[in-house]
Amino acid sequence: MLSFKKLNFTLNDKKKLKFILYLFSFLFLSLITYLNIPKLLNFSENSLKENLKNNNININNISKLDYKIFPTPRLRIQDSNFTIGEDTLEVNNSEIDVILSVGQIYNFEQINYKKLIINKGSSKININNINKLLTSINKNKKKLIFRENNLIFLNKNKKFFEINNASIQIDYTNKKKKFSIDGNFLNNKIIIELNNRLKNKNSLTLEIPELDILTKVLFTTDQFGNINGLLNLEIFNNFLKFKFVKENKIKIKDGFIRSKLINSSIDGEVTFEPNFYTKLNFKLSELNMEKLFPLIEKNFFSKNTNNLNLIKKINGIFNFQSKFEGNIIFKNGEIELKDFKIGKNKSLYFNAKITEPSKKSKIQFNAVKTIDYKKNLIKKIEFFGYLIPSINKVTFEKILLDGNTLSTEKIKDYEKIFDDEVIRKSLKNIFNENKLNKYFKNLI
Repeated sequence: MLSFKKLNFTLNDKKKLKFILYLFSFLFLSLITYLNIPKLLNFSENSLKENLKNNNININNISKLDYKIFPTPRLRIQDSNFTIGEDTLEVNNSEIDVILSVGQIYNFEQINYKKLIINKGSSKININNINKLLTSINKNKKKLIFRENNLIFLNKNKKFFEINNASIQIDYTNKKKKFSIDGNFLNNKIIIELNNRLKNKNSLTLEIPELDILTKVLFTTDQFGNINGLLNLEIFNNFLKFKFVKENKIKIKDGFIRSKLINSSIDGEVTFEPNFYTKLNFKLSELNMEKLFPLIEKNFFSKNTNNLNLIKKINGIFNFQSKFEGNIIFKNGEIELKDFKIGKNKSLYFNAKITEPSKKSKIQFNAVKTIDYKKNLIKKIEFFGYLIPSINKVTFEKILLDGNTLSTEKIKDYEKIFDDEVIRKSLKNIFNENKLNKYFKNLI
């Protein structure tokens, strides 16, 4: 009796399993059929264009429109060129995946999509149109994702800088807008995130981990397109904060920079027309060059060419006052230190030039030191030569004492003394004022 019941249970169990398998097969085949039938349909290109236009995306023509099932139902547009906003962002040679809702795949006359995925290609935006891009983002109602895209920023139709292999995402959730970029800038990973939380109120975060750069910006835009904001920047453990106003140019005010090496106020301006140019004014209250110079050597006189590429992008002038005076001029990769006066009573005057920072670079310099020799008598010493950061060495090409040129033998002697008593195997020691003063006094 027990055996009969057990056999009957086994037979019933097999019937249930067979029914489940048949049901699963039927549902699976039905789903595959449901997803594949749209391949036979002729999706309306005009409807797709109109739907994209309603979301602030303008596509001129669609050469080929394919339906794909995997990984989710979508329409694919090959070799596409389009713009976002009023030609604010121009995208070329890309492949567009229009992600469809499963319940809408048979609505081929009125195409409604969930999001767009833009694969490869390149995108261009003029830096002066950033405000327009924000407006375009605000009007977009769909999620927009870029993958392996080259994002090119232009200034007067010339390439200003480029972010390669970028993943870009424009997201609209809970009345918030998010624009994020993850790519490579000068061979360094860069992460940018722009959030629009309230009307005309935005936050921007920029991070380049390998260069130890983190920037956070809060800003608002008025009805005329002018921008007011606050910037916080951390770079090489230095903290920079200032207010700014952007009209025709960016004006910087009420700023300061703080670290263990430098304390200073800062103001100035940045312009983009006709070319990018920055002018900043520093009033130093503290500067530790003995600790700062090794960091400069490491980042700009080494094999790390990524930082060198960053220097080439800077054009402008930095003016220094208070603790010492002088100007640093950046022009197309060349750096010039001009009319610097340092030390007690600004008694050391020098100029220097770096043609292009690199591991093998030399810093050409000329320096003038005035020394109180006797009562009402001043001695003047002039030096011409090179600093060589890669080997921690200074070479003197010429020395004048009160206008008289010293002999080659004498110059070599003074060069060796300078190496033994001042440099001591590290160029940071040339910023030790006590060692320098002792050296100069021994010359006379």
